[in-house]
Amino acid sequence: MKKIGVVANGEKDIGFIHTRITVEKLLEKGFKPYITKEVNDVVNLPAEVTDSVYRDSDMIICIGGDGTFLNAARQAYDYKKPVLGINKGTVGFLAEVEVKDIEKAITRISEGDFHIQSRMVLDVEVFRQGEKVYEDIAINDAVVSRIALSRIVRLKVTLDEKYVDTFPADGIIISTPTGSTGYSLSAGGPIIQPDMRLFLISPICPHTLYSRSFIAPETRTVKVSLDDISERNAMLTIDGQHGFELQPGDLVCVKASKKDALFASVSHVNFYDVLRAKIHS
Repeated sequence: MKKIGVVANGEKDIGFIHTRITVEKLLEKGFKPYITKEVNDVVNLPAEVTDSVYRDSDMIICIGGDGTFLNAARQAYDYKKPVLGINKGTVGFLAEVEVKDIEKAITRISEGDFHIQSRMVLDVEVFRQGEKVYEDIAINDAVVSRIALSRIVRLKVTLDEKYVDTFPADGIIISTPTGSTGYSLSAGGPIIQPDMRLFLISPICPHTLYSRSFIAPETRTVKVSLDDISERNAMLTIDGQHGFELQPGDLVCVKASKKDALFASVSHVNFYDVLRAKIHS
């Protein structure tokens, strides 16, 4: 992998300082970095300028927080390119490389001392009167929730065609194992090893004492619908980045994608080492 795309969140990496360091180290190690014109205008290094970093690169390095990583991974998904994250955010569960370790990470890539992890992805569709009106993929989660200041929603959940329950709550999170350390964790969901393959379904602030997260196999299709057809204040949110307003009678269908996202890793520590370090930091 000699062609490395470098993307960055300019609001996190002010002045593209660590982006410049990343490109410099890639050049020193004989890689061909690919960057956008926006980045090139700032870093001014002999990198390849392209209008499609994801298309032209063999691997992507992104500089930012977990939101930046998710955005990069979503775009890389269509091109089946692995993504390595350099953390300029806060917690950084997904962006595993700290800025002080940029040179070490690039050295490991140059020596082939890295591995590619396949991560489960969700295919999310919305049907309205039997017609598909929205589709997207989710790497972390798909969330059906009330819109701010509206009353609680009653969400009917089925697995395939088998009725599970109806949850009066602020919403429902349907998460991948990768997303178990995201919004689902804040909602009281369990932590799951990211290489597992299953759905994690977590009610958000349920208005019943017995409502808890539950797990379903990846072979199922999770369906969520508004139980009260008069409720109009609901939203589908994908990976915390894309939203779609739901109407009464809409059906949200979530299933495992046939294609995985690819995460690059240069770390030799296990998931639980990372977990302890991030949660206790």
